[in-house]
Amino acid sequence: MLRAALTLTVLVGGCAAERAVAVPVEPTQPLAPVEVIVTNSVEGAPRELVRQKNLVIDFGDHALEVDPADGGRILGFSLQGRSVIVSRQESPEAYGSSFWPSPQSDWNWPPPAAFDKSAWNAAIDGNALRLTSATDHKLGLSGEQRIWAEPATGSVVIEHTIVNRGTAVRRVAPWQNTRVRPGGLTFFPSTALPLPDSPLKLPAEAGIVWFKHDPAAFKQGIKGFSDGAEGWLAHVDGDLLLVKVFSDVPRAAQAPKEAEIEIYVDGAGRFVEVEQQGAYAELAAGTSSTWPVRWLLRKLPSDVSPEPRNPKLVELARTLAAAK
Repeated sequence: MLRAALTLTVLVGGCAAERAVAVPVEPTQPLAPVEVIVTNSVEGAPRELVRQKNLVIDFGDHALEVDPADGGRILGFSLQGRSVIVSRQESPEAYGSSFWPSPQSDWNWPPPAAFDKSAWNAAIDGNALRLTSATDHKLGLSGEQRIWAEPATGSVVIEHTIVNRGTAVRRVAPWQNTRVRPGGLTFFPSTALPLPDSPLKLPAEAGIVWFKHDPAAFKQGIKGFSDGAEGWLAHVDGDLLLVKVFSDVPRAAQAPKEAEIEIYVDGAGRFVEVEQQGAYAELAAGTSSTWPVRWLLRKLPSDVSPEPRNPKLVELARTLAAAK
């Protein structure tokens, strides 16, 4: 089914602030079953893949792939055909990028199926792909994701919304968990000491936390909890640099027993989780909170070595995070 009218336009140049709004009831345009490859001549328009029946947004050399049937998770974010996110084939138990409600103490483990495993409804919402989860009846929450491309900045925006479908007030924070391949380098700005209850201590050096993953150094899973600064988190996989940009959250506004930035290391060496959370906010019944995160993916210049304490690497990430 050809959807020539689905044009993605540039709406914003960066991340907007979180907001609480009444839950609207809006008509959507459901996506029909895939019968043929859907293409569109407009850069950044969603298309569907027949083989996987996934949804893809292409812009320039970039592509973002989503599987609505698998918890609405992002399966890949690629530059020139190479994704920076670990795939199902590489790590069958933990892959892609997921959207959860925080804190984990509200649901323990596993994550709420409505967010993590069950199918999300997919629709075209103006210039964006819109994904809507079912309601988790224990929490009384549902999720929405609006995803659109910004070709001018070479980025995608993933707008996460948590909706309180219950009858009581709830406090909740949005949580984006992105799994990357082992052996990479993760870094982010921080001016705080490692959180005292953090099993994986991640001290800042000259205002930057560096984590160089060595799979052989970890025999069991371990997690680090950090209070970030500046509102960005970066990860290097080979010669690819991923920068995630979001609103900085003060320590006092972070979810209990959680943190603004969390790094989980798989004990079997299959993946690392590069995570960040938004503000822990009160939601009245029938309201929602929205948290946008912008992703940028670039190939490292030949003169920028992917090693800890490299000021050129920090400068590049900061420049990308500030792109408008």
